[in-house]
Amino acid sequence: MRRWLLLVDDFYEHMKKEQELLDLSYKESVRQKRERKKKEKEKKEHVWQWWWDFNWLGNKYKAIYYGPKLDWTKLFRKKKKKK
Repeated sequence: MRRWLLLVDDFYEHMKKEQELLDLSYKESVRQKRERKKKEKEKKEHVWQWWWDFNWLGNKYKAIYYGPKLDWTKLFRKKKKKK
């Protein structure tokens, strides 16, 4: 009987250790997921933009830029396809 109790105690201790390992790995995976989402938010989407500008002769022209969105520029619109 006594031997049986020792085996049961060993089993439960082993299960506790396993559960602690599982908890730690779960917490780490959640942390990594949050970190990935944070990096995705930091990535800036590149878009085609334009604004009116003047060249060295004083002629007005449409300047084009492809990169992260700037507050003071206008976005290019997609042309609608004719059916």
